[in-house]
Amino acid sequence: MKPLLRVLSLWLFVANAGALEIDDFLDRLDNALTFSAFQDNIRARLSGTIDLEVYHFEQPAPELIDSKIDNLFNPRLSLFLDAQFGKQIYFFAQSRLDRRFDPSNHGAAVRLDEY
Repeated sequence: MKPLLRVLSLWLFVANAGALEIDDFLDRLDNALTFSAFQDNIRARLSGTIDLEVYHFEQPAPELIDSKIDNLFNPRLSLFLDAQFGKQIYFFAQSRLDRRFDPSNHGAAVRLDEY
């Protein structure tokens, strides 16, 4: 029992050390993607998400999924821009790089979804 406890303790220690390094990297990335000027009267922040979807079909794909192959990898990159100018003006924009709304095996396209 003691060797198992030692292995688990070591594993938890290593996992926490790695998590701290990742957390520091993400904090530095967040600071690099944030802009502020004129005593915070102008602020902007770029953020985003990455979605990775994998589909496997044993029969033909369902109607909303446009694919002729059995396996479909459907990545999506969403970028968000939040900007504020003073206390009264706020701007938000969302753009996506994906294969459009319904999953398909066609090429990717960039579009501005919300602004």
